[in-house]
Amino acid sequence: MKKKIVSLILLATMCLSILSVLTSCDEKKSTDAFVIMTESLDGLFNPFFSTSANDSTIVSMTQIGMLTSDYKDGSVVVAYGDNHAVVTKDFKSEYNSIDDTTTYTFVLKNGLKFSDGHALTIEDVLFNLYVYLDPVYTGSSTMYSTDIKGLAEYRTQTHGADEDSDDVINESARAMAKARLDELINLFTSVKEASSKNEAGKDAMLEAIGKASLSSGYIGAISSDPSKVTTENLKADYLLALDYFKDELSSDYESAKDAYTEDPYKSTGEFDEITSFMYMEGFVTIEYGEKDGKPNADKSKIEKITRGYDKTKITTKEQAVQYVYDSKIATEFDIIIQYWATAQKLQTEYLAKAKEVLLSGDGELEIPNISGIVSLGHTTDVESVTIGENTYPVAHEHNEDGSPKHAGQYDVLEITINGIDPKAVWNFSFAVAPQHYYAEGYDVDIANDKFGVQFNSFDFMKNVIQSQRNITVPMGAGAYKATNSANADNPTGTEFFNSNVVYFKANDNFMFDVNIKKVRYQVVSSSNALDALEAGSVHYVSPQLTTTNEERLDGLKSRGFESISVDQLGYGYIGINAGKVPNIYLRKAIMAAMDTGLAIQYYSPGTANRIYWPMSTVSWAYPKDEQGGLLVGNDYGYPDIQWSEETAKATIEEYMAQAADHMPYDDKDLKITFTIAGSNLTDHPTYAVFQTAAKILNDMGWDIEVIADTQALTKLSTGSLTVWAAAWGTTVDPDMYQVYHKDSTATSVYAWGYREILNNTSKYWKEYDILCDMSEYIDSARETNDQDERTELYKEAMSYVLDLAVELPVYQRKVLYAYNTNVIDPSSIPSDINPYSSPLDRIWELKFAE
Repeated sequence: MKKKIVSLILLATMCLSILSVLTSCDEKKSTDAFVIMTESLDGLFNPFFSTSANDSTIVSMTQIGMLTSDYKDGSVVVAYGDNHAVVTKDFKSEYNSIDDTTTYTFVLKNGLKFSDGHALTIEDVLFNLYVYLDPVYTGSSTMYSTDIKGLAEYRTQTHGADEDSDDVINESARAMAKARLDELINLFTSVKEASSKNEAGKDAMLEAIGKASLSSGYIGAISSDPSKVTTENLKADYLLALDYFKDELSSDYESAKDAYTEDPYKSTGEFDEITSFMYMEGFVTIEYGEKDGKPNADKSKIEKITRGYDKTKITTKEQAVQYVYDSKIATEFDIIIQYWATAQKLQTEYLAKAKEVLLSGDGELEIPNISGIVSLGHTTDVESVTIGENTYPVAHEHNEDGSPKHAGQYDVLEITINGIDPKAVWNFSFAVAPQHYYAEGYDVDIANDKFGVQFNSFDFMKNVIQSQRNITVPMGAGAYKATNSANADNPTGTEFFNSNVVYFKANDNFMFDVNIKKVRYQVVSSSNALDALEAGSVHYVSPQLTTTNEERLDGLKSRGFESISVDQLGYGYIGINAGKVPNIYLRKAIMAAMDTGLAIQYYSPGTANRIYWPMSTVSWAYPKDEQGGLLVGNDYGYPDIQWSEETAKATIEEYMAQAADHMPYDDKDLKITFTIAGSNLTDHPTYAVFQTAAKILNDMGWDIEVIADTQALTKLSTGSLTVWAAAWGTTVDPDMYQVYHKDSTATSVYAWGYREILNNTSKYWKEYDILCDMSEYIDSARETNDQDERTELYKEAMSYVLDLAVELPVYQRKVLYAYNTNVIDPSSIPSDINPYSSPLDRIWELKFAE
C-alpha cells in the first residue's frame, strides 16, 4: 500500500515536472505579443501635451526625436546619426564671440516616414517648433524659455522686443485672466448675499448674468473691441466653469474609491464608495475617540459617522456627483474657481485668450517668423554645410510631399540663440510629430512663412492639436504604431487603450527592423507587479526594490526570471501646495514633522538613501562636500539629519508661533489631507513618514488625514492636492526652469501654488520675493557652460526652493527592472543600462526567446 502511494506521488511529481516544461514551451510558442507593465494612465497620449510620465512613455513608442542622448565615460552626450533612431543625420553647435550667439545646425535624414507612409520632412520639424514656441502653448515643454534669436519679437509681435517684453505680455495676460475670474466671483458674492438662503444656484446666477453690468476690466479681457462683448460672454464663462467642475467631481469620485480603505475607516464597515466620496467632499463628518481626556483626539478610532445627506436617496455615482455639484455651486462657487482644479483649467484658458487679445492684429502678422529658426533650403541661397569632414549639399528644390527633390541633397535647419544656454540643445531634441496628422487641413509653405500652425490661437491648440483623436491615438515615426486587439490600422481611442491595455504593432516604415511585431502595455500596480510577472500576464515589470521583492526575484531566477537595478534618474519627495497652505511657517511646521529616514526602511538595504536637496544625486549638480561626497544636510533643518519626536515638536511649536505673527490662521487651516499616489496606502515608501507626522501634528492640535488617491498624479497637474508624496523623473540636464521658475507655464508649478502666489503678490509677498530671487539664479545658471559655476548657482536656487517650503526631498533610490527570459531573449537586452537609459530604450532590437 505504501509503495502504491509513493508511486502515485512520484507519478504526480513527474507529471508536474512535465507540465512545467510543457507550460514553459507553450508560453514560448503561444506568445505573439510582448507585454509590458505600466502603472495608471491618464489617457492623454499627445506628444505636445502629455503630462504624466506613464502617458509620455506610451506616446514615445510612436515617436522619434531630433536628437537623443548617449552615456559615455560617466557623462551624458548628445547623440545623432545613422545608428540612432533620430531625425538628425549630423549636427554641430558653434559659438560666435563677435555677436555673442550660438548656432545649432541640424542635417536631416532623407527617406524617413511616419507610420502611415507620409514623408517626415523639415516641414514637420518646423511645425513642431512653431507649436512649442507659440504664445498660447500650455504644454509641459519650456522651449520658449530658450533665448532664440527673434523669438521674443515673434511672440509679442513687437519689433525690438526682448525676453523682458515677453514677461510684460505674461504679466498683462495674468491680470486679464484674473479680471475674468473676479467678474464671476463678484457676481456670485452679490447674488449669494442678496439671497435669503445665502445661496446662488445656477438659475439665480444665469438670471443675474443676464442683467449684469460688465466691468471695464472684464470687457478688456475679452476683446479689444468693447462692442463685441456682451453678457453672453459672461454666461459662457460661467457655464464652462460648471462643466469643468462636474468633470472634476467625477474624477474625485474615482479617487475616493480607494482613499479610505484602511483603518480606521475600514473597521467601521460604512465607507463604501459613495460614503467615501461624500466624506472627501465634506458631506460626512467623523467623531473620533477620546485620548488623554481630550475628545475627538484619537484618530485611530472612529466613534460616530454623521451624514449630511439622505443615504436612501443617493445610491449611484451619478446621484452623488449631482448632489455635491448642486450644493457646492450654490454655496462655494467662488472657492471652486479660485482653488479647485477647475481654477487651473479656467486660468489656462483665460491666459491664452488674454494673449489673443493683447496680440490681435488685422489678420496679417507684423513679424511672420522667428528669425533665429531657418531652413537653409527654403529661405537662403547657402549651397552646402560642412560638419567635421563631411559636406552636405543643401536641398533647394522639393517634392510635393516636402522631401528633397534631388538625391544626395539634404534639408538643413539652423537655430541661433543669443549667448550661451547649456539646456538649449536638450530643448531642441524634441520628438517630431506629423504636421498632417496633428494639424490636419493647415498648410505648410516655409518660404512664405506658413508652418501649419495658427498663431496665438487657443482654439487651434485646444480643438485641433488636442482634438479627441489627437489626444487618444498618438502617431509618429517611432518603432511602433497604434493598433487594437484585432491588430488593425487606424484604431479609435477606446480601441487603442481598452480595459487597461494599450495595443501597439510594429511600424513597417521605421528606419530599423523591428523584431517583435506586437507590444502591449498592461496597467499593473507596482505592488502587484511580481505577481503578474510570475503568472505570465506580463513579461516585463518595474516593481519597487524592497527586500521582499528582491528575495522573491532571487527565488524566481531558476524559473527564468531576471532583473536589473540601476540608480534612478529622479528622486522621491513630499510636496506642499502654497495655494492650499498659504502660511509659509505652517508649511515649514509640516516639513519639520516628517522623519524622512522612515522612507529608506521601505527599500532593500543599500538601495535607497536620504537626500537633503531637491535634485537627483545622479546629477553632477547635486551639492557636494569638501571631499567630493554628497552633501548631507542643508541650511533649513528639514529633512532633519538627527530627527526625533521631541525635537520635531519643539521645532513645530516655533514655526507655529512664527505663523501666528506672519498671517492669521485658525483650526480650519490645520485640517489637512496627506495624499499618497496610488491605490495601496500602506505599500508606499512614504506611508510611515506620513503616519508618524500625522500622529505628531494631531497630538499638537492639527487634524491630519492620510489617504491614497489613484488620481493623485492627474490632480498634481491642476494644483488640487494639499500635501502629497510622489517622485520626480528628472531630465538629462539639471536645469530647474520647468519645475521651479516663476515664468514656467508647465503644470508642475500649479502643484506648488504658483497660480495663487502670482495672482496675489500682496498676500504672498514673502513667497513672491523668494520666487523672484530663485528665478534669477535659475536664469544665471543657463548663461554659462561652466559646470562648477552652474553647480553653485543651482545650490543657491535649491536653497530658495527649501525656503519656499513647497518641496521636501526624501530619497534617492535604485530602480528595478525584471523580465521573463522564457519570453524575451536576454541577449537582446542592452548590456549598458545606466541611470539615463532603460532596457527598453532600443525596444526594436528586443527578440523573443527561441
